[in-house]
Amino acid sequence: MKTIIIGGGIAGLTTAIALEQQGIDTHVYEAQSSLGVAGAGIWMATNAMQVFERLGLADDIKQRGMPLDKIEIADYRLKTIQATSQLLFVEAYGFSVTSILRSRLRDTLVEHYGKPVHTAKRLDRVLDNGQSVKAFFTDGSHVSGEILIGADGIHSAVRQELFPKSQIRYSGQTCWRGIADIALEAPYERACVETWGKKYRFGLSVISDKEVYWFAVAKAPRGEKDDRSFIKEKLQSMYAEFSEPIPSILSATPSHRIIRNDITDLLPIRDWHKGRICLIGDAAHATTPNMGQGGGQAVEDAWFLSRVLGEEKDYRLAFQQFQKKRQKKVTQVVKTSWQIGKVAHLSFGQGLRNFLLRNTPKSIAEKRMLDLYSIDY
Repeated sequence: MKTIIIGGGIAGLTTAIALEQQGIDTHVYEAQSSLGVAGAGIWMATNAMQVFERLGLADDIKQRGMPLDKIEIADYRLKTIQATSQLLFVEAYGFSVTSILRSRLRDTLVEHYGKPVHTAKRLDRVLDNGQSVKAFFTDGSHVSGEILIGADGIHSAVRQELFPKSQIRYSGQTCWRGIADIALEAPYERACVETWGKKYRFGLSVISDKEVYWFAVAKAPRGEKDDRSFIKEKLQSMYAEFSEPIPSILSATPSHRIIRNDITDLLPIRDWHKGRICLIGDAAHATTPNMGQGGGQAVEDAWFLSRVLGEEKDYRLAFQQFQKKRQKKVTQVVKTSWQIGKVAHLSFGQGLRNFLLRNTPKSIAEKRMLDLYSIDY
């Protein structure tokens, strides 16, 4: 079954690897002219690492990233509000969250895929004639296949072709991300820590012995831009009251390694597939990053879709099974992640919020994470 995959990111490459292992012929097309990735990190959660283990990638990803021992929410003075040890999840599923530079993750996926990724192939339109599906690119070329997988992210051109009324939703928050050239010592060397201040959030985790991935979140008008000449100084001023190591992390970050994006998600859509075309990952169910599950849910998509396509020769039934199995879980992730973002930026009642979080029984938080990380297929 010749399969066209639009999008050479985490979702597209993981799907290609999984399908190839099922004996399904794949061809990946990426809009960008190269496979370079902007300098930011990503957390691959326990559910994603389980899939990577099944695909034979987990060891390489762990070696190129940093497995974490705990996830913690703290106030801006780094006083713990809520902390979750990763040991429970290692015992239950074999893995903790792995923090890794996005470019290193993509390099690992490309290497394991082992086939050329066709770059500079920006999708113009798709044509499903019932017998096959064609992808037409803006450079004038086109390809044909039996099925097409849209793995081209939240701004998916494939989704726009299928479901033009789908809507991207702005959270009211913007996010700066960066990589600092700094080594952190205990208790931060193997921790993911997110700090909640009066107006701003800041998260950090080590991605190597001498690198820290961080993000900074604030309320802002949609589409607001920075003066690149002063972006670092702006952030240092915003986070001046936050305790160490946050000021040192910002100081150790080169300005050119700071990027900014508004935080958005995709309003849930009823269908993920139409005819010979199916959406996966952010193209189908983009979420805000507050649960660290955007990549994880895309990887779960890749695994389950490859299983059903390997077992069910009728692509229509396979697509139906895929959506039926995955939609409930990802819809809950999108909803919960959106709510967390709102709670984290409450204008009033922050003290009560922190009190309630501090006094939430650890067993409740752990049960939620165990359920989230469970993969029953």
